[in-house]
Amino acid sequence: MVYRYSHIKLIRLAGLIIWLSLSIPVFLQFETLNKTFNQTFNIYLAAHLGFGLVFWFVTSKMGQLSFKLKAWLSITLLVFFVLVINYITDSATGIFYALIISVLLAWLFPVKHSLFILLIYNLLIGVQFNYLGSEFVSKTSQYVLFFIYLGVSVFSFIISLVAYRQQNAKEELRMLNTELKATQVLLADSSRINERLRISRELHDLIGHHLTALTLNLEAASHMTEGKPQSYVKKAHSIARLLLSDVREVVGKFRQSGTLDLGLAVTELLEGLPGLKVEKHIPEEFLVEDPKLAQTILRCAQELITNTMKHAQATIIHVSLNRTATSVTLVVQDNGIGLGHAKAGNGMTGMAERVKLLDGTYQCESNKGLKSILTFPI
Repeated sequence: MVYRYSHIKLIRLAGLIIWLSLSIPVFLQFETLNKTFNQTFNIYLAAHLGFGLVFWFVTSKMGQLSFKLKAWLSITLLVFFVLVINYITDSATGIFYALIISVLLAWLFPVKHSLFILLIYNLLIGVQFNYLGSEFVSKTSQYVLFFIYLGVSVFSFIISLVAYRQQNAKEELRMLNTELKATQVLLADSSRINERLRISRELHDLIGHHLTALTLNLEAASHMTEGKPQSYVKKAHSIARLLLSDVREVVGKFRQSGTLDLGLAVTELLEGLPGLKVEKHIPEEFLVEDPKLAQTILRCAQELITNTMKHAQATIIHVSLNRTATSVTLVVQDNGIGLGHAKAGNGMTGMAERVKLLDGTYQCESNKGLKSILTFPI
């Protein structure tokens, strides 16, 4: 899951404000006890502080794949603290804590799991309401308050789910836009190369052939004339040969300038990655002549960067491009959790197949993160 740093920060801030507001009843109860501690108050205080600590832990780990088991345990603890607070205070104070749980669910679990958890802990709170009586005038007031809370709880979950999906869609759009820009760089270079090749062919096939014929005719004419006319013919012959040489030089330069700026395309991929600090070592002009090689390296870089964002739980990514006389090397390294026991997915398998088609090599090192080294012969 893509790391949603800004939204998590906002959720943490909103939850912290609610939690601090709920600290006021704790303080007031402490005042009513003449600033003395007893067992009931100690349990209330421990549940309140425990809820705050678990909430902070949850929002600090949100979005990480390996956090799933801890997420279930954390939500269980939060629900337990809510029930304890309701029981200890013999009131419905805990429902305000429960609203925070409703907001968190959409960011921690799939929709079906979230709805299941929402149903279970609201049922538990509903059952508990039957045993809370000190501040309720009648059973009717208990049910009215519970159903009001239930409506607000479901509404909070739906709003959070909408925000979660909008953020995911926004990040997917950002990645697609970045990939489009990178592909656009190669496409523009490819169009430029194709146009240069077309012009060079036209120069060679049309002007080059005509100049060659003209040169041969002038050379023959120089042998068939004498005196002053012959000097003009020889001069024209020299000019024609010089012009033919210039055309061949221009055609050669046009063919040699057919390079793709791979460095710029990879740099575009690294722009605006959410939640990742980017470190790169890419030469200012990293030109590649083979379009297929450039396209393959770009797609491999895209796959590795996407995997880092979705699965690595990393905060730093380092990308480098290097060239020797015989090879081009792409290195992508992060400080995440590494591969562990995970199996290669379709994306990684497809990337390995692309590398193999170009007789390249793919090495993977999983030590304090994941380091991928792709080497292509040139």
